[in-house]
Amino acid sequence: MPRIAPHRATMESFVDCIHGGADKDALTRLFAEDVVLYSPLGDEPVTGREAVVDVTQTVNKLAVEDSYKEVFSGPTHHAARFRLQVEDAAIDGVYQVLLNADGKIAEVTIWWRPLPAGVELQRVLAKVLGMQPWELHTDGE
Repeated sequence: MPRIAPHRATMESFVDCIHGGADKDALTRLFAEDVVLYSPLGDEPVTGREAVVDVTQTVNKLAVEDSYKEVFSGPTHHAARFRLQVEDAAIDGVYQVLLNADGKIAEVTIWWRPLPAGVELQRVLAKVLGMQPWELHTDGE
């Protein structure tokens, strides 16, 4: 029988929190103090509960759509498939989560696609989050 990572309820609570507007207190309860967020927004991870809560709330507030479609659970991680739209840029992605022994979100890795929309989304969010905006270069340019 396949083994399922413990604390799936934490992942489901995160999804409910995002759908409910990303309440700061709820996010603070879900994230470990030393949480690390690896995302397509920049080269360096975002570290620490306060910083990850801030990024999560900022993105959620700017979103036209920030919806989680499905939660997956495996032997060591949980993941959720989502759709995010900010202004005209929309992506589909996966939010992969590793929980600590206390059931807190300790590590998050985000992937999204398609590339052109992801670059546009990053450019919009980079302005607000103070990050370097990306440029997409192709052979045709």
